[in-house]
Amino acid sequence: MQTYEESEDYNPAEWEDHSVFYMVHLLYQWGIHACNTVIKNKAAKELLKMTKTVKFDVIVQDITLTQCFYGLWEVAKGKPPIVGYVPFGPAPWLKDYVGGPSYPTVRPFPASIAKPESLWLRTWNALYYIEDDLIRHYYFLPIIQRLTEKYVGHTIRPLHEIEKERINIVLINSHPAFEPAIPLPPNTLEIAGLNAQAVLPIAGEVVVTYSEDVRIFLDGAKNGAIVISLGTNVKWKDVGLHKIKTVILALSKLKQRVLWKLDIEVPFEIPDNVMVVKWMPQSEVLCTFSSFYVGET
Repeated sequence: MQTYEESEDYNPAEWEDHSVFYMVHLLYQWGIHACNTVIKNKAAKELLKMTKTVKFDVIVQDITLTQCFYGLWEVAKGKPPIVGYVPFGPAPWLKDYVGGPSYPTVRPFPASIAKPESLWLRTWNALYYIEDDLIRHYYFLPIIQRLTEKYVGHTIRPLHEIEKERINIVLINSHPAFEPAIPLPPNTLEIAGLNAQAVLPIAGEVVVTYSEDVRIFLDGAKNGAIVISLGTNVKWKDVGLHKIKTVILALSKLKQRVLWKLDIEVPFEIPDNVMVVKWMPQSEVLCTFSSFYVGET
């Protein structure tokens, strides 16, 4: 039986069948598996060689679970500044990068069942943060330390020291309108929506535009439009037809038009205010039309 981190056909919805404590451990297991796989890749070895010989002005890196690449910072020619980004909201370990507490009494742990709305729930929420902190520092980082040293070929400083000293700016894919209010230092920037900008074609480049039927559908959205796209991590076939039918019923009652990225065929009648597409140039659509609802799934 394959584990979650080895499976190519996992269903994130199944995570909620487990406790938060198990999910935290599972997340770090996945990080270990990912790092162990990536550093063996030919491209990773070429990147290491390039970093040692080519002087970069700045290194921009996803710092979510890729601590095995901290070794690149240590061997980089000229010691360039580091810009780290977290492609979702404020991670539980954000304090390890920028300092400060986790604020567990007001800031929900990133799990759907973690909502600090009462003293009891706040206690559990604090325990989730404590568990995450313990696993990260006493289980995850020591293992990644060994993998990183294997990758660069020699001993390096402790990873927790490297991330605290070398990271100059942290970019977070969050927005204060959707996240609990927490104080952030000046070098930590919330940049949600930065990806939704008009595409500027390079000279001679052919830019793929959305289809004419999508344009006509959205042009007729007098009450605004809603885009539903869950990315590549959620497969609609795993969500289940009964849930999809419920979503369709709910959408049919809206006055807005809905552009829905749905990669499977469904045996249900699609309401007139809903358009189903298997693929869409999401950024281009969002940048062309202004009346969209932006929210959390």
